[in-house]
Amino acid sequence: MRFTRLGEKDIRCVITESELIDFGLNLDDIIERTDRTKEFFRQILDIGSKQLGMGKKDGLHLASAQISVLKDNSISIIFHETSVDEILDNLAGGDRERVEKLKKDIDEAVKDNPKHLPKKIRNDIVDVMEERIRQEGNLTPAVMAEIRQIREEIEKDEENIRVSENRFRMCAVRFTSLDDAIRFCAVADHTGGFSSSFYKSGSEKEYYLVIDRNDMPIEKYSGLLFNASEYGSVSELTDAGRAFLISHSEMLIEDDAYHKLRSIEEDTV
Repeated sequence: MRFTRLGEKDIRCVITESELIDFGLNLDDIIERTDRTKEFFRQILDIGSKQLGMGKKDGLHLASAQISVLKDNSISIIFHETSVDEILDNLAGGDRERVEKLKKDIDEAVKDNPKHLPKKIRNDIVDVMEERIRQEGNLTPAVMAEIRQIREEIEKDEENIRVSENRFRMCAVRFTSLDDAIRFCAVADHTGGFSSSFYKSGSEKEYYLVIDRNDMPIEKYSGLLFNASEYGSVSELTDAGRAFLISHSEMLIEDDAYHKLRSIEEDTV
């Protein structure tokens, strides 16, 4: 991935087709903006911000993404980032008291989950936006259709979150070398909530880190798997799939494999 700073709030990321596949995504995922795609966008925006030294101020931030496909099938994504406070200030109009209350509700909500606003608050933001457009006399049928689409997206996001809570509870990260597995565990510092075991394939020189989410919050779990995809390939693992892996592989570490592999790198430093 290549990151370029385009302005105070704009970042461009160019990702190749093979890099996209390594993250378990394809062009259709990017175009359709699936739940996994949105998490991918959040992660690469965080990576780009850190690489370019564009630290965020306190508060919840949103970003729009402009996507284009280049001649070599790589993808250019331009992020424009702004804060919810800025958006609400632009929408406030004469109802400043309502907007200030909404800001406080948002501040309280992000303390519990900084990456997701509750459905009610998101709909409240749309209500403020719709009222401002109405006051300006611009609530045309086309605009009303766009607002309905936004509300439908909110409902869809909520459903995706409910589905995600029950999917990807267990994943296998395939590494082509033991060094890659150790490097991943050493670089990505994730603690608590999940369990892990480590296997070596009986027929191929491949290694598998099996990660069970357990009580780990979905946001942190997604971050863990995102980090893993930079060193190996990540796939969802069913109970049947795990049984197959166990029967065709040699178990190297039965319990807490992630932290034990991490300690190997720490001991060599």
